Amino acid sequence: MRIGIDSFTLRELNLDPYQCLDYANKRGLEGVQFGGMDGLSSKRDVGELLNLRNYADSLGMYINVSVGVCNPLLQQSEDEARTAMILDIQAFAKAGWHELAGIISRSDERYKHPVPWNTHLSKSADFVRSLRPVLEACGSRINLENHGDSTFDILHVVEAAGSDICGVNLDTGNTLVNAEDPVLAARRVAPYTHLTHIKDGIVFFSANGVSRQGKAPGQGIVDLASIIAILGEYNPDLPLSIEDHKWIFEFPVFEQEWFTPNQNLTPYEFGQFIKLVKAVEQKLASGELPAVDAYEAIPYLAQMEERIASGAECLRGILEKLNLQSGK
Repeated sequence: MRIGIDSFTLRELNLDPYQCLDYANKRGLEGVQFGGMDGLSSKRDVGELLNLRNYADSLGMYINVSVGVCNPLLQQSEDEARTAMILDIQAFAKAGWHELAGIISRSDERYKHPVPWNTHLSKSADFVRSLRPVLEACGSRINLENHGDSTFDILHVVEAAGSDICGVNLDTGNTLVNAEDPVLAARRVAPYTHLTHIKDGIVFFSANGVSRQGKAPGQGIVDLASIIAILGEYNPDLPLSIEDHKWIFEFPVFEQEWFTPNQNLTPYEFGQFIKLVKAVEQKLASGELPAVDAYEAIPYLAQMEERIASGAECLRGILEKLNLQSGK
């Protein structure tokens, strides 16, 4: 496994793709997961993509890229979205990038969109399936991130679309936003996971339910050692891309309307999640964790270097213990 970073982590630095690679390389990281085509080549110029690929290769670094939203209900025109995505898949393949990231939700559509969430899942699976000819021809796969959705949702789409063309970009910290136990969630999707966002966080009771605060890997409640061990059983070459940011997300886990889209969540797993909340509450009360509001008030840029360095060190220690280092 190789440790890298998602370019979203560096957004406040306003770096171009080459500068992102340089930033990561100077800090001992081994790759960058970028966003969509627009941030890499607004003209879909394969020559520009190849130049970036060659630069990354010269540094011994990986690059992963994204094709964006794979849910036609969140697109103005399904046909236009499909056409654009086909062009992106083909261009990325020519640059040698075949494991592609994607999403089926931008934010909280799972709970607030007027169309039932199950319809989103079926339409997303249909959309990915419609891309099979180009994905097969390019030897590519779209890996869906559990973004605002759960790993149950992503697993449903992957199995409906076909795991040869659709996989998982596991965000370890986003599991918490839907009250999933991160380790159980990882075990659920590990056979299909080809990309990652390695994220940590804490969860605590708040005015309307439970909130998650983002933390650097190793500074939160997510059991990354167990998760990486599980993922390594299926893909020992999996890239581990740190995605770090602040922001507090609240989710009303005690309200009926929250449970309606979460019917796959078992009482046992919800109990494991509440156990995590209790552990965090104890650490906050003892001072082992800094007070939520005071910590959040510190600008991210003031902590970014320390958070990235600490997260990378945590992951290196885990990989060493598991004997999953890249050998670079």
